[in-house]
Amino acid sequence: MMKFGSLPAMIRRFRRDQHGNVLMMFGLALVPMMGVVGVAIDYSRASNARQALNAAIDSAALMAARDAQKLTDGEIRARIDAWIKDNLPSDVKSEFTGATVTIDRTARTIKIAAEAKVPTTISRVLGPTELPVSSVSQSTWGTNKIELALVLDNTGSMANSKKMEALKQASKDLIKIMQEAALDADQIKISIVPFNTQVRVDRGLKDEAWIRYGMTRKINCDRYGNNCTTETLTKSVWAQSHGCIADRDQNYDVTDAGSYAANAQQYPATWCSQSSLAEIKPLTSNWSALNAHIDTMTPVGNTNVTIGAVWGWATLSTEAPFTQAKPPTEPQLKKYMILLTDGDNTENRFTTNGSEIDARTSLACTGVKNAGISLYTIRVIDGDATLLKNCATRPDMYYDVKNASELSPIFKAIASEISAVRLTQ
Repeated sequence: MMKFGSLPAMIRRFRRDQHGNVLMMFGLALVPMMGVVGVAIDYSRASNARQALNAAIDSAALMAARDAQKLTDGEIRARIDAWIKDNLPSDVKSEFTGATVTIDRTARTIKIAAEAKVPTTISRVLGPTELPVSSVSQSTWGTNKIELALVLDNTGSMANSKKMEALKQASKDLIKIMQEAALDADQIKISIVPFNTQVRVDRGLKDEAWIRYGMTRKINCDRYGNNCTTETLTKSVWAQSHGCIADRDQNYDVTDAGSYAANAQQYPATWCSQSSLAEIKPLTSNWSALNAHIDTMTPVGNTNVTIGAVWGWATLSTEAPFTQAKPPTEPQLKKYMILLTDGDNTENRFTTNGSEIDARTSLACTGVKNAGISLYTIRVIDGDATLLKNCATRPDMYYDVKNASELSPIFKAIASEISAVRLTQ
């Protein structure tokens, strides 16, 4: 039983007790502590929202640039707003009111400035109810000039597995994409270089200084290969019914252009091993002519990848044999080559030793890349994968096609990559 005599002592002890103060102090400190934690959480959310906004307007800028030629300014702005909003976090979508879009059709640029507000959660106990985030992006379209050489295997093996049929369709698909990407008449140009062991050029070039005549061959031999007659190829015979060119003398066989004063530097005119080999089509933006030229390709003969690469390079350089290309110093000019083959090297002017021809191909590919040409390589079912992979500018620019039906999607992908707009900051 409590004694009343002890009550004053109990009151004194209660007055001196500090435990209640700790609880009160904790209660007072809890509000700012929650605010600090809330600020950290909300700023993390704002950072994530800013990253999402950055990605959304970058994508919107590219999308808008691709469609700029087809849409009005109002339609572009509406698409940009919808695209950005669809790619924002759910709690930020409702706070996004629209982007500021500046379209300059003369400079062909689209600039997007966007702002969104992230609603705060716990940190609102300190006052702010939302945190603003913003981002800016700019895209350009149609600014690059493009020169593209299609270096295409026209050997006999391309007749198998519907490879030539697929190649023709894929080439036309690529040409269509490039045509649609071109805003100006000469913005994008394409050359076509069919090859087997030789290449064939327009016989109207017969008087050019870079062509050398006088190649010889044995004819009318007996069954043992003896008692032959030597035939010399003349300009008139070549111009009348041939038009084919063999490898230049080594080491000019893996280089482009240069002086043609010496015989060794000139391109040797030769008899066409197969009269149906399609001619080289120099750089042009005549789309109907390019499509028609694709139709002239016929699979015939053996494989010499080196001569294809060198003549593709020749169509992209400013010096003879062809002069349609612009100099590499041309502003915003990009040069590309797509080199496609379906077989191993089997024959050139000098040898039938595949390894020796491979070495020449490697040197030619190195020269192409050193000239500033971005080189894609495509192996169709057969061929030296290692050689072609090493020839490509980058490993991801090499394609190993297992079925001819894959050619068209690959050509479309390459065409889209080449003609794609650039994203600038």
